Amino acid sequence: MLLEDQLPRIRKLIREKIGILPKNTIHNDDLMRNSFKRLYQALPRMIRMAINENIFVEFCMANRERLLNISEKVSEKYSEAEDKSKNIYQEKNSEESELNTNNLPNTSELLETASRVFVPTYSPNLILSRGLGARVWDKDENEYIDLGSGISVNSSGHIDKELLAVLTEQAGKLWHTTNLYLTEPSIRLAEELVKATFADRVFFCNSGAEANEAAIKIARKFSSLNNSTEKREILTFEGSFHGRTLTTISATAQPKYQQGFEPLTEGFRYCPFNDFKAAEKMIGPQTCAVLIEPIQGEGGVNPTESGFLHHLRELCDHHQALLIFDEIQCGMGRTGKLFCYQWEKSPDSEQQADAPKNENNKPLNITESKLMPDILTMAKALGGGLPLGAMLCTEEVAQSFKPGDHGTTFGGNPLVTAVAEASLRKINSPELMQQVQKKGTFIRKKLDLLNHELSVFETIRGRGLMLGAVLTKAWKGKAASIVKACQEYGVLVLTAGPDVLRLLPPLNILDEELETGLNRIGKALKNLHEIELSSTTQK
Repeated sequence: MLLEDQLPRIRKLIREKIGILPKNTIHNDDLMRNSFKRLYQALPRMIRMAINENIFVEFCMANRERLLNISEKVSEKYSEAEDKSKNIYQEKNSEESELNTNNLPNTSELLETASRVFVPTYSPNLILSRGLGARVWDKDENEYIDLGSGISVNSSGHIDKELLAVLTEQAGKLWHTTNLYLTEPSIRLAEELVKATFADRVFFCNSGAEANEAAIKIARKFSSLNNSTEKREILTFEGSFHGRTLTTISATAQPKYQQGFEPLTEGFRYCPFNDFKAAEKMIGPQTCAVLIEPIQGEGGVNPTESGFLHHLRELCDHHQALLIFDEIQCGMGRTGKLFCYQWEKSPDSEQQADAPKNENNKPLNITESKLMPDILTMAKALGGGLPLGAMLCTEEVAQSFKPGDHGTTFGGNPLVTAVAEASLRKINSPELMQQVQKKGTFIRKKLDLLNHELSVFETIRGRGLMLGAVLTKAWKGKAASIVKACQEYGVLVLTAGPDVLRLLPPLNILDEELETGLNRIGKALKNLHEIELSSTTQK
């Protein structure tokens, strides 16, 4: 076992078992040697079996500066902006330390406080303090490549300079008014969304779940105005995820999200995903709407099969039902087009190249397909890192709502919509969409090379920079362990269920940052692979 590859794990153990050491102790050989001996006893048994104490201690003594992050020797290039950010942060931190030397809690104290004061809906073990681009740093100044983007939220990375400038400008003007009044940023953003999409009208809210709630409500209201009382059912798909409110978990066809929260909201029916025949049988006169993610995110990064969305469109038209696309995770350029459904080719797509622009002057990137939803929901990346959701719909659907039918206190506030408009303009460009597709191909190639060596992945699913690496039988159920190992090696990734490793990097991630992150994933997987082999040998 190469101890060089274990540096992230040893650093983590130093923080957990020894704590933060004063810099002057680095020159006290006896103290350092005794500390590393204690650390050796805290190592996992399999590592202690592979390496003896003397070798471990001598390695730590020789690399003590790197292990304590006093003078990092890893040759990873920092940009000028990163250096500036780091210097500003360190100067500020130094000033605060001088003023509050005895009052600043350390990482372990903050984690203990968090475990005591938060409702236990999450179980994080990392406290992030700052970020820039695709990199983030924890409270102890350990650096990570962020390949999760806050679950597809920070699509322009952390502290993007253009978004920051807009945020700073708007923060000096107006923060909140409620929707009893209009503000210019929300009007401009709504206009941009209408110009860029199929939609005629927009409703702003704060999150994806709220956007889906709005879609469900307006679909039901539309049906109540145009059909009999029997036409209220909404069809969703197995493996879907539409939010965590009571109604949106009822729409989510995954029992693990529903158990214990019964009785669920009635009126939802679940269809097998990508099953053409089942959809045909289940969509009928009772159906008021069909709700689907063009790529299921939490369900395992599962794309719809070619032709399935068109099939649903035809069935909805036949039965006078509305078609709703949930693009909360896969939208906003994540797959290499503004919306994922735009990848779906029309049967006659070859004849569309010379088709004239429609009267609303819609952009070229949506004329590749005649497929259009009646309603589309978006959130996550829309706010550029700030909380914002939106429900987009046609004029006919929009007129189902009247004042008082729906509302929101914070949705579409000027601070968030100002940033969102800048985010939309930045993302919705042909150049960036080409880069997303190119980088997605690069990730696939790197993972294929790694897989050739380790046989970890069964297949790679998804599009663009929304990718899911499905684990092989030998690695089933170990996605969370891989995420933990990657964190120890300085890269943040996600799961999509117990058997899928999910990658959602910033759309504008630098090539060198992406390669560094993937290399760190490789090191983490190789280390896990060695541990697995050692464990098997001992048995």
